[in-house]
Amino acid sequence: MYDYHIHPNYSIDAEGSIEEFCKAALNAGLKEIAFTTHLDTDRVAEDCYVNVKGKKLDVKSNVWLEDYEATVRGMGEVYSEHGLQVLLGVEVDCYPEVQNALPDGFFSTEFDLIIGSVHLIDHIAISANGRADDVFSRYSMKELGEKYYSILLDSMDLEIFDVLAHIDLYRRYGEPFYGSEIRSLWKPHLKELSSKMLAKGIGFEINTSPLRRGMEHPMPEKCIIQALREAGITIVTMGSDAHSPEDVGKDITTALDILKHAGYDGPSTYRKRKSTVCDVSKLVYEKGN
Repeated sequence: MYDYHIHPNYSIDAEGSIEEFCKAALNAGLKEIAFTTHLDTDRVAEDCYVNVKGKKLDVKSNVWLEDYEATVRGMGEVYSEHGLQVLLGVEVDCYPEVQNALPDGFFSTEFDLIIGSVHLIDHIAISANGRADDVFSRYSMKELGEKYYSILLDSMDLEIFDVLAHIDLYRRYGEPFYGSEIRSLWKPHLKELSSKMLAKGIGFEINTSPLRRGMEHPMPEKCIIQALREAGITIVTMGSDAHSPEDVGKDITTALDILKHAGYDGPSTYRKRKSTVCDVSKLVYEKGN
């Protein structure tokens, strides 16, 4: 079983070292994980730093990136002997001109997986309780959809990302604000979104974190997953979006069941940013091994 969305304590909103997450992954019965620490570079949002050994470093610095890469690869060598494959990934926030704000060594780093996600609209985090309403109060629901999906669509033209994360993230705090109709926000944008994903070879993830937050569906919810499958999107990963070791692998089996019912042969795995579809019949879940 795989978990391709994990935030160690390099992310400013996460806790737990790379090794602690690896131990937790083994205990959860996982066979493969990808570390995807946040790389937030929007200077207006003021979240553009990471933690390294208790110190805050600017994300533009190569120092943290070199430390992160060395630590993940080092733990990968150690834990491969225990049957756990450890991949180097990163989650980059999507916004205009993000490519100019990345660390100088970003494009020479041999990532296995790069996730792209939209957290910010007007430099404000729609994923943060207390801040999201500042965005929602500015826009009608239709306008919000146009803003959100235009950022997502434009980001794909940068050809930086392999997988799009939680593509209906607006639902977390948008549903309490706008009502249940926000669950249909994606429909007018599906054709353009799926067409560009196909053209760029970009996949999406089934993110299970909403299930831990008391929400009924993962992100995206089942109807979007089904619609993307019918639109021809074949690349899909599964991730817990864990920000602490205790959440590694949470509800991944649920994501796998959803993936299967949507008609996918299996989740995609990554090596050096190249995807391969895994035969779902070969997935083994052995908790505690």
